[in-house]
Amino acid sequence: METKIQVKYIQQFREAAKRGEIDCMPIEKSFAVRGSMYRDLMTQQGETFSNWHQETLRQLELTTMRGAAGIAYEDDVTSGKIDFKSRAEEFRKSLKKKRKRTSKKLTPGEAVVDAGQASRQVPRAAAAAQAAEAAQGKAAD
Repeated sequence: METKIQVKYIQQFREAAKRGEIDCMPIEKSFAVRGSMYRDLMTQQGETFSNWHQETLRQLELTTMRGAAGIAYEDDVTSGKIDFKSRAEEFRKSLKKKRKRTSKKLTPGEAVVDAGQASRQVPRAAAAAQAAEAAQGKAAD
């Protein structure tokens, strides 16, 4: 198991123990993952732990995939464990967020002159004309 997954598994294991989903107790041994020491915990092998273990590994496998937000296993969707409509809505929202993040880059010949104009792009010629008018106005005073 990859160390990144190991750390997440340990965190989820401890959270499940706090919530009472699984029963465990500390033993004298300890182990290290990514330079951190953890107290070893013992649990009884049973159906409850086995189900929790398998489901947790499946979820960790999905979350470590690149761009895995909202990804589900096909059999979970077809069996009804996961609501298709809600996941589709989450996915639609994530697509809209990604689209909003892109910004238009300046093209040659365009520049942002000052903070007041930062929200819109001004062609260099127009910016130069504005600056010249401002200079003439100050010279006339």
